Amino acid sequence: MTPWYFRLFYIPILNFVISFALFGIIRAKRMTSGGPSKPFMIAYMLMLIGFCTLMWFIPFKINLAFWIGISIIVFGHVVSTLGHSAMREHLEKKKAVVDWGIYKISRHSHVLARIITDLGAIIMGWNLESTIYPILWVYFALYIIIIHLGVLSEEKINIEKFGQEYKDYMKRVPRYFLIRGK
Repeated sequence: MTPWYFRLFYIPILNFVISFALFGIIRAKRMTSGGPSKPFMIAYMLMLIGFCTLMWFIPFKINLAFWIGISIIVFGHVVSTLGHSAMREHLEKKKAVVDWGIYKISRHSHVLARIITDLGAIIMGWNLESTIYPILWVYFALYIIIIHLGVLSEEKINIEKFGQEYKDYMKRVPRYFLIRGK
């Protein structure tokens, strides 16, 4: 039997803790407004718990997939850090919509960072012989859909809050890096 510390279940939890710590350390004051609805947050937390539960059954070995996964996770945390940094209060930037830093190339870098870090965790446990591993990929796809629905909700809120300025921003900047959306 594989020891608990060679199972992937704690990697998404660790990613969540690191992201929360970055938020606090960087003091991203602009990220404290409304955000997604309570039902969405409940769905997201249930998906995260389900994701961690599935990952309990996926052991990892220290091999090439492990190092590739770690590299992807680190990249995801860099994206997250850049997003939190852009959300700090910048006295010289009086605009309501943050369109500098990483937000010049992705409207939802925080969501992109979450997806990247979770993808890295899945790759760490690359195991095509496992019956649970393909189920984990399907679950990950559903997880992305739930997160995307939250993003669409957040964009509606931002349009109501910032009006034309946010609509113009949506025209200039892709939703998820290279993936354009409305």
